[in-house]
Amino acid sequence: MYFLDPDRGRRRRALAADKTVRWRRKAREAAGATTRDLRNRAQGMAAEVRSWVVPEGPVDDTVVAERIRAVLGFVTRHPSAIDVEVRNGVATIGGPVLSKEAPGVLAAVRGVRGVTHIENRLALHEDPSGVPALQGGSPRVGPRFELFQRHWSPAGRAAAAAAGATAVGAAFRRRSLARGVVAIAGLALLLRALVNRELADIAAPLRAAVPPSSGRRDEGNEHAERWKRVA
Repeated sequence: MYFLDPDRGRRRRALAADKTVRWRRKAREAAGATTRDLRNRAQGMAAEVRSWVVPEGPVDDTVVAERIRAVLGFVTRHPSAIDVEVRNGVATIGGPVLSKEAPGVLAAVRGVRGVTHIENRLALHEDPSGVPALQGGSPRVGPRFELFQRHWSPAGRAAAAAAGATAVGAAFRRRSLARGVVAIAGLALLLRALVNRELADIAAPLRAAVPPSSGRRDEGNEHAERWKRVA
C-alpha cells in the first residue's frame, strides 16, 4: 500500500530507487577503499618482513630524511621546528626542542632504518615561552593502536565489524549470564565500525534529547508544595 498508493506511490518508488542506488554506490566505494587498504597493509608487512630477512642495501639519503621526518611527528609537539639533514647515513638534527622531548626525539631518529650515526645539534629549552617555533602544539603519545584512534581505517572498520557481528552471533547461541554483556559489546563495536564515530559522539544527540532528571525532580517538588498550600 505504501508503494502502490495512486497519489504518492510513484514518488515513493522513485525515492526508494534513488536511495538504493546511493547505498549501492557507497557500498562499492567502501569495498574498494577496504580492498586498497588491505592490499597496502599487506605490501607494507611483506616489505617489513623482507627487511628483517634480507639486509637492506644502501638507502638514498633523501629517503632516510623522509623517514626521520615521519617519525618526528609522533615524539614531539613541533616536528617542523627540527631541521633534518642526512649525508651518507649520518643524520644531523638541529633546531629548538623542549628538554623533556629531546630523549624521545633522539631515540626515534636512532631507530630509523638507514641511520648510522646522529649529529645532535638540538637547542634545548625548558620552557616554550620566548621561542616562537615551540608555541602551541598538542602532546604526542606515539603511534596509537587502531581501535584507540578517533577515526578507523577501512581495514580496521572491516575487522571490527566482523568481530562485532561474530560476538553478537556467539551471544545468541549461548545460554549464560554473560550473554547480554557479549551482545551489547558486539553491537557497540559493530555500530562504531559502521558509523566510524566515537560512541560518545553517537550518544550525544540521545543525551541532549533526554531532559535532565533534576528538572523533573524540581517539578515534582513544585507540585508537592502547591498541594500543601491548597490543603
